[in-house]
Amino acid sequence: MRELNIVEKVIALEAVDLLKNLNPDQLARIAAIAKEVTYPPGATIIEPAKSAEALYVILDGSVEITTRDGASTIARRNDVLGAWALFDPEPLRITAKALEDTTLLRIGRDDFYDLLSDNMEITASIFSALVRRFRQLVDGR
Repeated sequence: MRELNIVEKVIALEAVDLLKNLNPDQLARIAAIAKEVTYPPGATIIEPAKSAEALYVILDGSVEITTRDGASTIARRNDVLGAWALFDPEPLRITAKALEDTTLLRIGRDDFYDLLSDNMEITASIFSALVRRFRQLVDGR
């Protein structure tokens, strides 16, 4: 599979709920730090024993996400893994494994923080999205 160009990465990032209020220029800045990674079937992407250090956007393939109590779901194209990992260094309480050859965009926490420190408008938009999400959880919507 060929490497995505910046426009293709921006299109993929537009599907991320956390980033949906950003304009194309802001998304392009995030796309510039997003790296493509691939995992073969059965490979572990996220495990509860390790600190999650990145957000992943599924570009192609599928990932099984299993909670500690054994509940599982399948994530596919444009789904996001580890969104909270950008803001919380604690390990996520899930296991995520590739079910087939899977390509993801990886946004590392350190690169993301560097980007936010230089782009206040991106920071404000993301925190606004987080507050909205929190309110939905609290309000039960």
